[in-house]
Amino acid sequence: MRTYRHDGRTAQVLDDLVGDSLRVLLPTTAILTWVWASVAILAIEARVVHGLVVLGLVLATTALSYLLHRRNLGLAVAVYLTGLTLALTIIATAFVSPALFFLYIPLLLVTAMLTGPGITWAMALVAIVLTLAIGRGVHTLPLGQLLSPIVFVLLTALSAWLSSRRLFTALAWALSMTAEAQKNAEEARERRAEVRSILKSLEEAYVRLERANEALIFAREAAEKAYRFKAEFVANVSHELRTPLNLIVGFSEMMATAPESYGGTLLPNQYRGDVMAIYRSARHLSDLINDVLDLSQIEAGRLPLRREPSDLGKIVGEACEIMRGLAEAKGLRLDVNLPPEVPLLCLDRTRIRQVLLNLLSNATRFTDCGWIRVSAVVDGDEVQITVEDSGRGIPADRMAHAFEAFSQLDEERAREGSGLGLAVSKRFVELHGGTMWIHSTPGMGTTVGFSLPLPQSGKAVPLTLLRTPAPLSGAQGPRWVLVLHDDEHAVSLLRRYVEGYHFRRADSVEGAVALMREAQPAAVILDSSWHDRWMQVADAADVPPHLPVLTSPLPGLHRLGLLMGAADYLAKPVTREDLAAALARLPRPARTVLVVDDDRHLVRLLARMLTAIDPSLCVLEASSGAEGLQMARSQRPDVVLLDLLMPAVSGFDFMEEIKGDQTLAETSVIIMSARPVEQERAPILGELRLARVGGFTLSEILQLTEAALTGLTQSAAVGPAIASATAGGQPG
Repeated sequence: MRTYRHDGRTAQVLDDLVGDSLRVLLPTTAILTWVWASVAILAIEARVVHGLVVLGLVLATTALSYLLHRRNLGLAVAVYLTGLTLALTIIATAFVSPALFFLYIPLLLVTAMLTGPGITWAMALVAIVLTLAIGRGVHTLPLGQLLSPIVFVLLTALSAWLSSRRLFTALAWALSMTAEAQKNAEEARERRAEVRSILKSLEEAYVRLERANEALIFAREAAEKAYRFKAEFVANVSHELRTPLNLIVGFSEMMATAPESYGGTLLPNQYRGDVMAIYRSARHLSDLINDVLDLSQIEAGRLPLRREPSDLGKIVGEACEIMRGLAEAKGLRLDVNLPPEVPLLCLDRTRIRQVLLNLLSNATRFTDCGWIRVSAVVDGDEVQITVEDSGRGIPADRMAHAFEAFSQLDEERAREGSGLGLAVSKRFVELHGGTMWIHSTPGMGTTVGFSLPLPQSGKAVPLTLLRTPAPLSGAQGPRWVLVLHDDEHAVSLLRRYVEGYHFRRADSVEGAVALMREAQPAAVILDSSWHDRWMQVADAADVPPHLPVLTSPLPGLHRLGLLMGAADYLAKPVTREDLAAALARLPRPARTVLVVDDDRHLVRLLARMLTAIDPSLCVLEASSGAEGLQMARSQRPDVVLLDLLMPAVSGFDFMEEIKGDQTLAETSVIIMSARPVEQERAPILGELRLARVGGFTLSEILQLTEAALTGLTQSAAVGPAIASATAGGQPG
């Protein structure tokens, strides 16, 4: 067996070293012993027998070790060391001299060379015992003469042990580096093989790439055509979806809120409730269509949220009322458990209502009998809403995929949905700073819940919602911005796309001064047309010098109509309030109104709305551009409600004809379009200017310049823009 213990690779190397050393030591020992024996026999004839015994013993053990070292190295070493020990013991016994005990020192060195530290120390102990036994027992030498050999034996053993440790450490390090080098060399060979394989693949790919270049050119042309078709498709979808939806929203609203437009005939209460349900569902669908159109047009590439102070109880109630009819039709009981008081939340009503509708729709679809329960609880700094059902539940193997897009939780009813409901709902909740979870037991029902952070929790947008408009700032209040603009739609755009601020609008100097005195805003955004009026506000409200003022040509429906050569602009679906406001903005009261649209039902709806607004109005109806032109020239109406997208004679053609007819110069045109102003890509003429009464420091100017360059250079497509920063003085 081995006389040392190390890892396999180190032991193998040591075995090789011991074998090499042993092959050198054996003949050397035999020769030295023969020389000593010859000298001893010739010099000291009385010790002939001892010399011959030592010589014979050494020659026998060295020969035997040599024969064994290839078969059993450990046994060969043991035989060799045993023979040496016996030979030295015979010499020390035969000759009376303390100096002979120093011969054990070479024996220790040889032992350390051929074995490990343990055997070396054992051999040292044997040497000490033999020294004492022979010196004291055989030769009766004084102990003082034996101390010197014993001390040198111990020192030799210690030195050999320390040297062997360093040897083993160096050997282990060398072997480790060798193994690492071999590993690296092997990896390098593998990498070279991979590189050769990759080069071959690249050559093949290059050939295929050359062949694909022509196809790529054709594909690029097809992609450009597809992009143009996409833009046209979005415009067509906007028109095709908004027009029938406008009819649903408009007629249901008129039937429920303005029965006088039907000759005073009132609907039964049950019918009115159903009509209101249709109206709420249609409005929700209208909001979703707006979102779809936004996603196809927004260049920022993110889903906007229109956060506003909202009553969660009302949102839950609206969603439950929409789904109650479907649940009751299946014989299901729909329960709603809400706490007495729920704080106002900062959320997008449409998104959260859509989440609840998705959860209620799933619960209704997968529950054949029993109940559905909607609950809400306030837990710490968040509100938790859960939708439970007593349905069939979800198998355990499908729970992990519940929130994956296009994942169906029930294969039997996979065709009833798209598999997007939970995935989209989870995304909406996360955008509000909340989380969504699901628990289900097959055969016992499913519970899907989500949380929404309370305003003070800090998990949502940095906006603390208030139950009342005042105060608007303070230690715990929000950062609010005063917007000076004549069109509420501009503020709606800011609230929809700019997060982290509370926007309040003023359309008069008096209103702006009142808001400024109520609480200082974080900034002021004013329309380009408000320059002179802002100077009056600044003088009357004592504007602080640090207040930033941003002059921006914010788009508005009214302004867009003016840019297009009309008196106003209405985005479909047109509500009665929008129509009344547009008529009120006309320079003079209207007595005759001509409605021109290729949808006869929409024309009838608008006529009914106009009659409800002012029964004295004379309403003319035309279902095409050509018919509208003929009627306008013959009747000369005060106002024309004009749809832009019509076959044959479009709204643009209609306006060109009116501009060229002097008899219709006094006729005002109000454009109706299914494309909202934020989806118009025409550049907005104007100047974006940032100013502050107290001026800017150099550091602030550099920071503003960096922010402006970042915003302008990273935009996907922007029109010409002029940006200027005034370092002092009043904004001009």
